[in-house]
Amino acid sequence: MLHFIYNPIAGKGKSKRFHERLAALLSEKGLPHRFHETRGPGDAREIAARLTAPGDRAARDIVAMGGDGTLNEVLNGLRDPAGARLGIVPCGSGNDFAAVAGIPDTPEGALQLLTEGQAKYTDYMECAGVRGINAIGTGIDVDILRRYNRMKVLKGSAAYLASLVMTLCVYRARRFTELINGEKRPHRALIACAGNGQRIGGGIPICPEAKIDDGLMDIVIVDDIRRLRIPGAFVKLLKRQIMTLPTTCFRRDARLCMRSDAPMPIQIDGEIYEDLPFDVRLVSGVLQVYRP
Repeated sequence: MLHFIYNPIAGKGKSKRFHERLAALLSEKGLPHRFHETRGPGDAREIAARLTAPGDRAARDIVAMGGDGTLNEVLNGLRDPAGARLGIVPCGSGNDFAAVAGIPDTPEGALQLLTEGQAKYTDYMECAGVRGINAIGTGIDVDILRRYNRMKVLKGSAAYLASLVMTLCVYRARRFTELINGEKRPHRALIACAGNGQRIGGGIPICPEAKIDDGLMDIVIVDDIRRLRIPGAFVKLLKRQIMTLPTTCFRRDARLCMRSDAPMPIQIDGEIYEDLPFDVRLVSGVLQVYRP
């Protein structure tokens, strides 16, 4: 039985079109299924928790149908990630993780993967008990998201790009200390990101070499850049060349822990948290995701 947790407002109507086509395909093929429609923030998480509650009738195949936000809610709702197989039908505005995972972006392709493909072990991250499967970061990305959430005209990747450009003009780097095996490394950074996926904001490659099943996070910290050099750095970011910046600190690790005297809000797969400690660890060999 395929349980689709479906966000009807994802993708500015795209999700509804996907729903209609998928419902027809599932009926044609005679495949057991059920759609669980969300009605607001938090619903996908609650539905996933209910479907995977311990017991003989716990659902095994859970499909997140929407954008990155829906996927994140579903992941956090799973009572035991080891006891479920997670599917993805990407029909939001960004679909960053789905793109990196190679999930088809058509209803037909996504359904074929769910019915004929295999669920493969896929890494995810945890930060103070909150799961993230794509990226967890602090710094300018949080300010960009706040500006993006206030956007009224533009939507999707265009809105994120516009928010990024506007934020770059006014953003000031933040001070924090990175803790690595007892060693303290001070930073004054524009952004610090732990990436399981490669991209954020509908395609911006912040961790361009990250792999979703290698047991490590790609950690990218861009220390303070002179304002006049920001446009050039932005171009390098879009060209997947952020690692070539002399101010970029990069390493691969299964943990990222940071401390700051000032408030350090963080984003987890695009959701902003104000009061979580920034202590991220990678979880490998537990969650299975339907992907090529």
